[in-house]
Amino acid sequence: MTGRTLAVDVGGVLYYDEPFDLAWLQGVWELTRADDPTFTMDAFLQAMRDFYQGRAPGSPPPSLFPPNGTKSWQGVRERWTSLVQPVPGAVDTLSHLAEEYEVCIVANQPPECLAALRTLGIEQQVQLVALDSLVGYAKPDPRLFKWAMDRLSWKPEHTTVIGDRPDHDAAPALALGCSAAIVHVDSGWSAPAGVAPEIVTAYRELKIQRVHTTEGSTRHWAIAALGDLADVLRTISHQERSPRPRQEARP
Repeated sequence: MTGRTLAVDVGGVLYYDEPFDLAWLQGVWELTRADDPTFTMDAFLQAMRDFYQGRAPGSPPPSLFPPNGTKSWQGVRERWTSLVQPVPGAVDTLSHLAEEYEVCIVANQPPECLAALRTLGIEQQVQLVALDSLVGYAKPDPRLFKWAMDRLSWKPEHTTVIGDRPDHDAAPALALGCSAAIVHVDSGWSAPAGVAPEIVTAYRELKIQRVHTTEGSTRHWAIAALGDLADVLRTISHQERSPRPRQEARP
């Protein structure tokens, strides 16, 4: 075992976020339509676009058609484990990482994530699972990472945070003195059964726009920008063999 320790995110790293988003949006549409049968899909799609485009990085999400947004989210939480779609190869890669390094999970996820991690065999392989919904601090607040590292007696200078967002993962990591790796996984997710095709199409378009909008935001971070968790394993293994390991900064 080396001295390196790893704090790994969940959504966008181990499993896809998109199926939960889409299940939630479909629920909001159905509840809103039930309240007002004259409400059109076009009107909902426009509200959906405004919702996602109006979210500032790191800010709490605004409500979409309250209280239907809250009701739909509760329904998603009840289906959480069945909606999980693991990123291909991510679970196996985490197993390999856990064999070589001390690993913990640090994520903004509902409590139901614990059952999902248990089902995937992840919970049993990591030192600790720190979820914002259980700890009381949420990323990008560095205290969520500090809470986990304090309990594990980890040193920031030996810890690498692995996530998918510069604002939620890299920023607090660097603030604490950790290093960071941002992964960009493929778009191999599929929409849950029953989600309207119009919602899926609009959502995919919004995802593309958001990626292009935030692409430049990582340029000032001294971080590794990698394809997926397997790339992290290869990069770390290479650095451990190198006499003077260095990070690859994203251009």
